[in-house]
Amino acid sequence: MKLIVSATIIAGILSISVFSQSIKPKPTTLPAGIATWSGEYSDKFLNNSIIKARLKKLMGTKSYDEFIESFETLAPIAKDGSVLFASGCLIHACTQLESAIAINFKNNTVHAAIFNTEKPTRYFNERRSKAPQAIIDWATNLDNIKTNK
Repeated sequence: MKLIVSATIIAGILSISVFSQSIKPKPTTLPAGIATWSGEYSDKFLNNSIIKARLKKLMGTKSYDEFIESFETLAPIAKDGSVLFASGCLIHACTQLESAIAINFKNNTVHAAIFNTEKPTRYFNERRSKAPQAIIDWATNLDNIKTNK
């Protein structure tokens, strides 16, 4: 009888352990209707409480503040497939200090980057996902300008 009770308890513990490991936290949702934001100015991203919270969590306070500081000039949001992209720069310092944001609304991931001619470009990607091509192209273009290619 003791053997059956012990086996039942062990089986119960193992099944709870396996079940709890398979539960993954659901990522925060994106704003409703975000897929239609193409053509809007990038401050629509930056002023949205959901996106702002995700950026702060992704980047940390210091990097987030630098990111926002270098987003003084705004550009329209562009759409490429399921990715929305926008960039901005520090007034009178475009191509020297810039930031970019991309949101993949299909994969529910937020991506950001900070370009500074004095430092390597820093990339921030949720869930260790790959930076979208729009951010890679943006950074490559700025690197080419920096090196006069």
